[in-house]
Parts: sequence; structure tokens; C-alpha cells
Amino acid sequence: MIIRKVLQKGFSTLYNLKQFRHQEIPQNVSVDREFGDTILPNGIRVCTEFWPSELAHITIYIKCGSRNETEATSGTAHFLEHLHFKGTGRRSRDRLECDVENFGGQLNAYTSRENTSYTINAQKNKAENAVEILGDMLTNSIYAKSDVERERHTIYRELFETRKMQFETLIEISHRSAYKNHQMSLPILGKIQNMYSITRDMIAEYHQNNYYGENLIICGVGNIQQEQLCEYVTKHFSKIHKKKQQLKKEIPVNFQSEVFLMQSELTEDINVGLFYQGPEWTDPHYYHFLILQRLLGDKPSNFLEAAIFEQSTLNSFQKLLLDYPEITTQKAVYTPYKDTALFGNYFVVNPNQLDSCIEISKKIFEEYGNKVSAEELQRSKRRLFIELCQHETGNDISQAIANQILYFDRRVYRQEIAQNLANVTEVDIQNCVKNWILGKQPSLTIWGNIDPVLKKYKFDASQVGTH
Repeated sequence: MIIRKVLQKGFSTLYNLKQFRHQEIPQNVSVDREFGDTILPNGIRVCTEFWPSELAHITIYIKCGSRNETEATSGTAHFLEHLHFKGTGRRSRDRLECDVENFGGQLNAYTSRENTSYTINAQKNKAENAVEILGDMLTNSIYAKSDVERERHTIYRELFETRKMQFETLIEISHRSAYKNHQMSLPILGKIQNMYSITRDMIAEYHQNNYYGENLIICGVGNIQQEQLCEYVTKHFSKIHKKKQQLKKEIPVNFQSEVFLMQSELTEDINVGLFYQGPEWTDPHYYHFLILQRLLGDKPSNFLEAAIFEQSTLNSFQKLLLDYPEITTQKAVYTPYKDTALFGNYFVVNPNQLDSCIEISKKIFEEYGNKVSAEELQRSKRRLFIELCQHETGNDISQAIANQILYFDRRVYRQEIAQNLANVTEVDIQNCVKNWILGKQPSLTIWGNIDPVLKKYKFDASQVGTH
């Protein structure tokens, strides 16, 4: 058993206000918490962060998601997540739900591109019950054919309903465009046309290929000690093998500056994504882009909001957007992954005003490449710092730890994050814009009422796709 343990104490003395550049990030992020990090013999990584509490939060992170699928198997990761709630060799679906409810637990799960997560919140004296149930779900689920057939309809309806979520749909379509012919282009929830062709064998094979020890991070926060969690995981995840015998080599990711359009009857407007390749999680410019995202911000939702904040907190981009009333919605987007990222803006605009989105995007990046206001930079840092301080729930912290272990292979404390943010300068942001955005062709995705767009701009038919 490999054990790495860190006792985080006295950060109020180790990190003082003077260490932060110009004192723009106040020093009130100190905590005294014990962090444990263990790799078990079967490869599972167990991490804990302890504090006195009535609750323990247990999160299982599996390093796989839609990115580990193919065109033919797209949707199996999400399908598998659903089936883990449908019964095991020990418990029926109803028994599983009752057992969680009987000890007062809350069970949640989600699938993303690069990981799948299962979380149970439980009373501190029921932590082992939580681990046992998660172990049962992930190692003993039976994936009954009858459950597979029933779940097809549930997932199909879920996919159909998510199409009505315009922002989320645009982001998915943008991945399809920017990462064409790569697993990154596959939708997180799966291709809707696959829902009636996915088989039980495909689902079981996905589990066998991805749910192995070296792919699992089990994180416990709150009132649970490292030794306790290691004992529980060793006992209840004993069926998990250390590694897959043959790991398939992934195709290198390649960002593409494509133009892609898709028709939808759900809106009279168009949803527009103008995205550039950004830095991945571990890139030195990661923190710069977090700040740049806040510099861009989101357009005020109404004139009253704009009137209240115009003189005090609106940045250059938001003030510029007020001159473009045809753009009804704008959101800055930064979604980093292990080896790439999407960065840019999401817009909602009248179909005849696509030029406005392209024009304003070009304007703001040219401005930030030339000059960044010190006041705006400090305001963006403060927003990030507030977000950082708000991540205080057990779920927030367990998810943060698991993400950090996944991408950085270590715990990244708030003090370090604050220090990195504090050290970003106006010149750093300018250089990021110059190096990553100016002179680069973005990926352009348009979804919605595209008929006027096709008539006005004469896009090629090959650039139009179906959902």
C-alpha cells in the first residue's frame, strides 16, 4: 500500500497578505485540514479531507466518459450510469433506493466527456454503508436485458428534452464541429440514433474496459478519516482489478476551425458559438484564461441590470454589447480538458445579424490584445476569488479534489489557486490573447433558424448537419 499524507496546518502564518501581488486577493482562504492520499494494491486511489461534521461525502470518480466511446457505441457511458441504479446481484432497484433512504443518504451521478461520478452524502456513522452501496452498484450490477430495454425509452426522452436547452445544445454541437472525427466530438449523453442499437454486451464491455482500479478515484470529505475510507474501499471494492490488460491508444486531439450549421424549429433566433482552442487543465495559461473568461463575462439580462451596474461593474465587453441590442444573450465559455479546451463566446442573435457576433468578438479580442484595464483585471480576480470561497459544501470539495487528482495528480489548495490568480498581470492577459486568439481562425457553430443565414451568407451544403 502506497500512502501519501499531508497535514495542512497553520496556513494563516505560512500565507500572509503581502504574498499576494498588490494585496488584491485578501488572505482569508486559510484552512487547517488533514488530507490523505493512498493508492491501494488494486490501483484504486483513495483521498480524504477531514473536518468535524455530522456528514461524510463519498465521491467515486472514474476516468472515463463519452470520450472513451466510438461512433457506434456513443451513449454507452451514460447508459451504464443509468443501469447502475437498476439493481445488483444483491439488491433490486427498489431495495437499492430503500437502503439509501433508510440511512438518510443522498445518491447522485453524472457522466461527462472525461469522467463519470457517483456521490453519496451520508451521516458520519453511515459512511461505510455509503461505500458498500457504491461498491455494490459498480461491481455487482446485473445490467438485466429488461432494464436495458426499459431504459432506452427513458434515455431517449431525456435526450429529446435536452435539445430544448439551447446553450447546452450549442456547446455539444460546437464540440462536434471543433473536434470532427475525434472521440471529443461525441455528445456526452450519446447520439440519439444509437439509443435503440446499444446492446447489453456493449454496456458490459464499456464497464470492463474502463472500470478498473487505476481508473478509479474514491474521495471522502467531512467526518471520515483516511484509514477508515481505505478499510471500507478495500472491503467493498475487492472485485476491482488493478488495470486493463491492453489499453487502447487514443488518437491525438486536433482542434479544427470548422463552420457548422444545424437547423432547429425550437427558436426563431440563431445560437452562435465562436470558439478558439484554449489551454488544457495543466497548461501554465490555465489561470490566465479563467480570468479572461471573467473579463468577457455575460451580457446583462435586461436594461435594468445594465443600468444598475454600468458605471461600477460592467467591463469593456459588456459595455460594448449594449451597443448591439440585436445580441440578446452572450456568455463567455471556457471548458478545459486533459489536452485541449474550448474558449470563446456563446451568442443568441437574430438570424440576419450574424455579422454582429463576429464583429464584436473580433473587436474585444483586439482590444484585450492591445490593452487590459488594471481595474477590470482586479475586478475579474475578485469575482474568481468569491467563487473560490463559495466552494464550501462537501460535494463541491470532493468534486474539486477528484478533479485535481485526475488532472494534476495532487491536491491543489485554495491558497495556491489564489496565489496563481494574484500573480496574473495585464501583460499576461494581453500575451494570452495574442498567442491563442489573434490571427487564429475560430470554430463557428450556428444552431437554430438557419434558413435566413443560408440565404444571406451562402454557406456550402456540406457545412449543414443534422442533430
